[in-house]
Amino acid sequence: MLARFSRCVVILSLSASPAFAQSEADTIAPDIGRRVLENYVVPALARFRETSGALAVILNEVCAASAGNKGDAVQAGFADTLSAWAHVSVLRFGPLVAENRFERVFFWPDPRGVTLRQVQGLLASEDPLPDDLADQSVALQGMPALDYVLFGTGGEALADDARRCAYAKALADNIADVAEALEGAWAEGTAFRTSFTAPAADRDPYRSTAEVAGEVVKAAGTALEFTRNAELLPALGDSVEKARGKRAPFWRSGQTFSFAAAQIEGVQKLIAAAGFVDGPSDFVNGYGGSMDFDLSHARDALEAVKTKPEAAFSQEEDRGRISYATIAMEGAKHTLNGELSGALGLVMGFNALDGD
Repeated sequence: MLARFSRCVVILSLSASPAFAQSEADTIAPDIGRRVLENYVVPALARFRETSGALAVILNEVCAASAGNKGDAVQAGFADTLSAWAHVSVLRFGPLVAENRFERVFFWPDPRGVTLRQVQGLLASEDPLPDDLADQSVALQGMPALDYVLFGTGGEALADDARRCAYAKALADNIADVAEALEGAWAEGTAFRTSFTAPAADRDPYRSTAEVAGEVVKAAGTALEFTRNAELLPALGDSVEKARGKRAPFWRSGQTFSFAAAQIEGVQKLIAAAGFVDGPSDFVNGYGGSMDFDLSHARDALEAVKTKPEAAFSQEEDRGRISYATIAMEGAKHTLNGELSGALGLVMGFNALDGD
């Protein structure tokens, strides 16, 4: 996954400037870990657990003999879970990167179509379904796989296809299990939560407030890069002729733009929770407000796209909206990497992930 990701996004590495003393960090970003935890992490994880659990219940009902037609409920449950995941996906550090949890929910980018091949192969096979999806390829486990099972070819007959239904239930249960594991990894009393909310010289991985602030900035920047470079730009292409809407995530369910907008909203909520928009430093707030302004416009542009994703990237008006959103996201990222990070006393470095 690291090799695939390196082609699409440059990860930001942050270190605290020697001039950024701990006392100064406490002044500019006081108690940042606790505020991010309480105002962003806890509600985001709870919503993901609730929505993924509800989707699992819906699919169990759909696959029951007496379920009847619950197509609208499936669509709504999938959309709610995807929106909740969009916010959680911004927290791409600590518990989310441990044990391949990110990839288990969202195996992306997937330029070679591994998910499609493996899912179609599993559905067509006469072998019993795996007892535990968590032991299988990450391409068979997450939301992209469920997107195909529910909304790809044959998805309209879900309730009448026992194997497809059983796989859909297993996928939803697996995603719900990851959501519960994430909450547990962030729970009170865990070493990671203690380090994040109360960093100290003898605690790992965060030894200072500056390091926590750096993690938050890096997470926001990575989320923007990933949404822009790995999800939208490959489908947009360099021209109308090179646009490929089916290269975007979740085009089958029609959730491509709602998902990207939710990821942007997640970044907005994260930087607000960190105190970068309405915090104790007017200097920082100015740059945080500029970021928020750009990201609001990016969200508005994507939410205005009503055409189906497979066609929207090729239609002039919608293509303009998508292009504008990517430009606004790039502007916000530059503000984050430059002025806002400088105001926080963080030194930025750029390191592409190894591999090809």
